[in-house]
Amino acid sequence: MKYTPLLAIATAISLSATPAVAQEEEEPRTTYAVTAIDLADGADDRWFEIQTNYIQPARVAAGMSEATIHWVMLADDYDIVVVAEMPGGMANLDSHAPASRVAYMEALTELVGGEAALEALGEERDTLVEKSMTLYTHTHP
Repeated sequence: MKYTPLLAIATAISLSATPAVAQEEEEPRTTYAVTAIDLADGADDRWFEIQTNYIQPARVAAGMSEATIHWVMLADDYDIVVVAEMPGGMANLDSHAPASRVAYMEALTELVGGEAALEALGEERDTLVEKSMTLYTHTHP
């Protein structure tokens, strides 16, 4: 009990010494999903056709930026890396139906011609990929 006033004074001093920068709002970050993909033998052309005709246009229709596709050189594990911005950031991982994903799926469903065509395209796309791995990252302003 005899240290209570001392503790109160120390707390007041430490709070007043907090730098103003730490109290400002943090700048927004851009979050990306980075997916490394190993394509099945002979699947390159069809995978890119699906990406070009359906995936990228659906992203744009949903108000998202196009994903960038990079060929992996000198590595045996993966053929390509897809870098896609995630609107809404990591909070999307805490939601079962983030607005950007709902808009994307609606646009993709319309582009392919309905639910049945979307399911068939998803099944076909699964056969084109041997394995994949997704990492999430964000910028540091």
